[in-house]
Amino acid sequence: MTPSFPGADPSDMLFRLLSAALPGVDVGWDMPSGDGPKCLIILSPGTCPTPITQHMTVSLSCYATQPDGSCDWVAAAGMFSDGVRALLSHRKTRPLVDAAIQSGPIRRHDGQLGIDYAYGEVLLTVATR
Repeated sequence: MTPSFPGADPSDMLFRLLSAALPGVDVGWDMPSGDGPKCLIILSPGTCPTPITQHMTVSLSCYATQPDGSCDWVAAAGMFSDGVRALLSHRKTRPLVDAAIQSGPIRRHDGQLGIDYAYGEVLLTVATR
């Protein structure tokens, strides 16, 4: 399900950027199905530092499973890095005003799926008009 925000909504742009930057990876706002590499995107609204901008945090959870079911950490961290590079390279493309890495990639564990994944966040400043 694509998130919805008042003002300028960067959701479609972020989805297109990440999908293009991660060929062969299932990218989604909901956890993509299947056994292949996947990237779950979560976009969270934040404060409004000016009357015409809003902070948003986009988190990337990147999964790369090896044949034995364990995490391919190099591939998962590489997916995160490729996604972040795409976001940073378009940080001045409207509706984005700026972007900065907040954290990552860090290794986290998904208890429901029983696998580690690469996680991190990018702070976006988005035009609201």
